[in-house]
Amino acid sequence: MARFAFTTLAFLLLEVLAVNASDDNNDNSPYYGGDDNYPVYGGDDGDCDNNPYNFTFLADPGVFGPPLEAVHAYFGEWPNGVSVSSTGRIFSNFPAIVLGNVNNGTPGVFQVAELTSPSTEEAYPSEDINTPPCPGGAVNLTDPENPVGCGSPDHFISVQSVQVDAEDRLWILDTGRPIYTLPDGSVILVNSSYGGPKLVGVDLSTDLVFQTILFPEDVVFPDTSYIDDVRIDLNASLSNTTGEGVAYITDTSLWGDNAIIVVDLGTGDSWRRLEGDPSVVAEANFLPFIWGQPLYFTEDPGNPPDGNLTTTTPAYLPAGVNGLTLSADGETLFYTPLAGRNLYSVPTALLRERDDAVEAELAAAVVNYGNTGFSDGMETDPETGFIYKGSFEANAVVAFDADTGVTQTVVRDPRLGWMDSFSVAELEDEETGETQSWLYISSDQFDRSWWFWAPGAHSGDIQERPFGLFRVPLPLPDPDCEFAGASNY
Repeated sequence: MARFAFTTLAFLLLEVLAVNASDDNNDNSPYYGGDDNYPVYGGDDGDCDNNPYNFTFLADPGVFGPPLEAVHAYFGEWPNGVSVSSTGRIFSNFPAIVLGNVNNGTPGVFQVAELTSPSTEEAYPSEDINTPPCPGGAVNLTDPENPVGCGSPDHFISVQSVQVDAEDRLWILDTGRPIYTLPDGSVILVNSSYGGPKLVGVDLSTDLVFQTILFPEDVVFPDTSYIDDVRIDLNASLSNTTGEGVAYITDTSLWGDNAIIVVDLGTGDSWRRLEGDPSVVAEANFLPFIWGQPLYFTEDPGNPPDGNLTTTTPAYLPAGVNGLTLSADGETLFYTPLAGRNLYSVPTALLRERDDAVEAELAAAVVNYGNTGFSDGMETDPETGFIYKGSFEANAVVAFDADTGVTQTVVRDPRLGWMDSFSVAELEDEETGETQSWLYISSDQFDRSWWFWAPGAHSGDIQERPFGLFRVPLPLPDPDCEFAGASNY
């Protein structure tokens, strides 16, 4: 006991001496704030070579994989999706959810365009179809007290997705829901009118519309649906179909009415599946980060939060199932909620069942692959079966192998942030005649739009033009090749 007391006393005495010594030397210690002789971060105005704290530490290189090739710079409207034809024609859509994209009934603002040069776009397939005829244009102001989306079946209102199919035809998904600024300055997403929400097919050989499928209001709800992305399967032997092909569409509803919508392209019939399933709804209190900033949702872009941490009640991204892609054989549909990081899949045969009794079997068949990164769109490589998708929080595009469950980084670049869409195209080089596959990546700064805010960083629209379309070559480099892991600068 005496030995223990002596040891304890000695230890306490040493602590007191240490504290006194630190107090005496606090001003000169680099571990307590430092001064001119001992700067906090190392280095001073003198000779750095003589500074014992002038260290070099390993830092994140910020880049990985093959160099990003810039394809297009968007200086006008805010772009969203991209799709590339077999001949190299590139199409983008420009949804009317930001002010500059809302057509007021006069030509000049388009929803779909073909990229005609490295920095110009042209309304597609015509200026007329991009100019809604309602009083007010895309927003029908026949009753100014009750603005709604224009219900013209022959005009684009607010296009959220474009997709080239296996027969080189362009499919265009119109939500029918543009934004509108109320007299008090508030911004709302107006309800759709029948004829606004639709799927339009354009023959790229003639640049003419060959099919328009209108969605009934019990499939695409006027007030709570927001149809977002589409994939087309033209396999003539698909079960429970007319053999003309099927479209799979996500309803990313901000109000919890999430589902996968299935469309028989032969009849135009459509139905909802996985309605409200946990795999299709937004993750509660989901908080993503892009370029180091947390992103909270702005419920009224016309009146963004002031960003004061002590007075602002945070709102979280409420968007459900968003990106989707088909497996190379078409038997599986992969999808992910926008507010979430998990990837899911379900057999397409069950989605095509018309009887609602299939819902229980469908829910049981959902596969959860876990966290593969925060992403929006995704695309399948027809050769390898890899799923290419964003990993926004890492400024990266990743490839997911469903057979192994492994996620691999394809490319990282500080210019990549919110990557809305991807497109895989195999193109022939005009000079050599050789073919090369490419992965196209649209990076649209949606996180910097007025739909999001970051405490202490931004509130409101801080997007900067140009927006970018990039591409990288496929297939992925072999681990022994020069690009694997190499800097792309």
